[in-house]
Amino acid sequence: MAEDEKKTATDPENSDQSVAESEVDHQRQEADFALKLVDTLVGFNEQNISSYEIPNRFFTTEELNCFCLFANSLPINALPAIYPENGFLLFSGVPVPKSVNLTSSGLEEIEYILQSSNSTELKSLHLSDLAPDLLNSYQIATEIYNDKVSKVRASYIANVKNAKSQVLEISAAVVCGFVIILTLARLI
Repeated sequence: MAEDEKKTATDPENSDQSVAESEVDHQRQEADFALKLVDTLVGFNEQNISSYEIPNRFFTTEELNCFCLFANSLPINALPAIYPENGFLLFSGVPVPKSVNLTSSGLEEIEYILQSSNSTELKSLHLSDLAPDLLNSYQIATEIYNDKVSKVRASYIANVKNAKSQVLEISAAVVCGFVIILTLARLI
């Protein structure tokens, strides 16, 4: 039995498998942290998480720095309103999705809270200051967030298109009804 344990410990296939498993585990940790970055920012945008809760979601100063760099790298108001959000006349409005719309005041609030809970000067942070695993998580989070923005943008534009077609249909029906009433009035 001791020989079997010695044999498996020196077996190159077994060591390659454990290296591969540790690499997969490392990649999973990076992806999990990337999702944590995105979920934290989306939760803040949707007002499910207050700015005071953000520092409690991360364990180290490096993670807070990574979140700050991530938040600063994202576009402000990624989805501008292209249709009224409130209803008007007979028509319903189309609200702009808040999950991906980081406002400049929201970004300032995040920076203020992170600065007050962090000893590092956030203005002097650069991506090169991040550890390689946090840099990978940052890149993954950016890709996830950009994909999310694209999907939300497509959904918002589809909703706006449906609302505009509703306006056109109802307007056309009203004009047709008005023309019919005028025609009937002329006949009488």
